[in-house]
Amino acid sequence: MKITAQMLMLMSLCVACFATQPTSLIVSPVSVEHKVTLSQALGQIGVRVQGGYVLFGIDIPRVPEPEVDLKIVDPTSLGTALGHIVGQLEGYGFRTISDHVIEVYSIREFLDPADVLNLHVGHFVVANRPAGDIFSKPASFIPELRNHILQGKAVQACGSIGPGLSSAGPGITLELHEATLREVLDAVAESDAVLLAHIYTHTSPVGWVHRVRIDKKGNFVDAWSVLSTVPHGWEHNIPHAH
Repeated sequence: MKITAQMLMLMSLCVACFATQPTSLIVSPVSVEHKVTLSQALGQIGVRVQGGYVLFGIDIPRVPEPEVDLKIVDPTSLGTALGHIVGQLEGYGFRTISDHVIEVYSIREFLDPADVLNLHVGHFVVANRPAGDIFSKPASFIPELRNHILQGKAVQACGSIGPGLSSAGPGITLELHEATLREVLDAVAESDAVLLAHIYTHTSPVGWVHRVRIDKKGNFVDAWSVLSTVPHGWEHNIPHAH
């Protein structure tokens, strides 16, 4: 069955009537003695979420990746934990996308129509493709992004699955029209988050990470990867799992 943007919106609205908002979920205490990168901090709190799970879409347009202190001494809400982390970084924010996806972003790039994540995507369609494949090499699935790169509006892009991860998981089927690149990535993450096939294949859903890196020639390069942040036993909270 094809899932359109309108269907995803209706599904989110219906589920929201009964589900707890993700920022209200409780995070177990965690304390790290030294600073960690933003993505590491989000990974640490994600795997400590109780009674649910979230995936993150993360935009890191700075080199090097910013670092934060991670000290949560008492059980606290995910929203408060995110405020503790993101609040340490000037110009960053976070927003709830759906019941299982939260985006952490640079405000300047978020508001910039020319930013790559605001690239207009007229039609996006995938059938039974793992989210990890899409997140690691989005230009292979989004012609507008591929053209954006070829036209020289962006430097050569690179992608990776990420340490210890592979794209061997089950595939999603999704169709979207008239969306931005970030909206496409967020929709892919939500589709992967509620994919029942993960239970039967013993795999985990993943979120997306966009970074800007410097290549050997000193050019800025868009780099894409995935991040798994679901806690142990997350599958017990997947909708319709019972």
